[in-house]
Amino acid sequence: MKVLFVTYGGGHVEMCLPVMRALRERIPGCDAQILALTTASGVARRAGEAPLGFLDFCTGAEGERALRYGERLVEGQQHPDVTREESLAYLGLNFLEWVDEMGEQAAWQRWRDVGRQGFRPLKLFQRILSQVRPDVVVATNSPRSEQAAIEAAHALGIPTLSMVDLFALPGDPYLSRKVHADLITVLSDATRDKLAAAGVPRERIVVTGNPAFDQLSGEDARNAAVHFRAERGWGERPLVLWAGHMEPADADPRWAGAALGDAVLETLLRWTLSHDDACLAVRYHPNEWHQFRQPAPHPRVHWSQPDRETLLPVLAAADVVVVQATTVGAQAHAAGKQVLGLAFSPLVQRSGMDYERLGMGVSAKDIASLPTLLERQLASVRRDRSPAGPRGQAAHRVALEIAGLAARRPEGNRA
Repeated sequence: MKVLFVTYGGGHVEMCLPVMRALRERIPGCDAQILALTTASGVARRAGEAPLGFLDFCTGAEGERALRYGERLVEGQQHPDVTREESLAYLGLNFLEWVDEMGEQAAWQRWRDVGRQGFRPLKLFQRILSQVRPDVVVATNSPRSEQAAIEAAHALGIPTLSMVDLFALPGDPYLSRKVHADLITVLSDATRDKLAAAGVPRERIVVTGNPAFDQLSGEDARNAAVHFRAERGWGERPLVLWAGHMEPADADPRWAGAALGDAVLETLLRWTLSHDDACLAVRYHPNEWHQFRQPAPHPRVHWSQPDRETLLPVLAAADVVVVQATTVGAQAHAAGKQVLGLAFSPLVQRSGMDYERLGMGVSAKDIASLPTLLERQLASVRRDRSPAGPRGQAAHRVALEIAGLAARRPEGNRA
């Protein structure tokens, strides 16, 4: 059985990797491959995988055209954890599909209007899937190339599965997609109900939990926390994790882009340095960390750089986790941590991902209230608290659904 995972970075690739391992455990000889897009490639390599990238499919005369366009597009688009060659291929192949569809002039206008957020290379993925010939295509609820992979597989008659990471809240673009995977795995009954209410047939939705949460309970997490603290000499000191991300460019100028992250960091630094026993860890989204100000070195402040360390150690070691609208908040809750949300975040307000309203933590209504709420949460920390989520079986549940899809595919259509 051959399974192709297509994923972007952050929490999306973290869902895919444990499912790949579970498939190999469950089905000896299973060929689980990953097309790891942008920052997902580095994560996959560090996890021991040999990921495919767009560069692997950027060949011949078409590839040369794509790379020339990539050279013209790459300025301001390069991420430190993505090779320049892969960036050129990713940008160029996506843009080339626009050129072939609408002409070069219209393609450049579309780039000016929507940038890379408008990419959805359906024809490219039809070519990739025809070449790779998987029995099942697996993606997450991320848009652009992941959605293109699902649509291309659907057109080619290849079974598909999508993993939805969180809550499918009202306004989530995933709810309004015209083409969904044959099976959709979700975090909870509540997520299933929201998808069904949006018109997705209930029989295509399976509650499995989020595979990225599997590692949050058990001995590995406890050992990672102990090692993280011991390595820095922090012992049993209270530890706050600030897990931030960029805000929309069109938001209130006080908070747009990196402004909210920098303001929250400054507030948390002042609080930490005014408490002799407190420690602070700072970790921004894997796609965006290089756009934020890095705090000055201090023995009680840790800069958690996603291309150098995974989330697990710092999350497992933390007592309170401060978040906006990120999967890390749900992971922290599942791990039994105190979650402090930022209700004044523009993205929280737009997405509805307010962790207090979701019953997973408390939320600061403004930045001035952050220190007081932080002290209240630290006062209620119990390190013997059991994880709130199910214990570590989501990856195997998803793997079982993938195997079922492959088994139902007609023999004549298999690779």
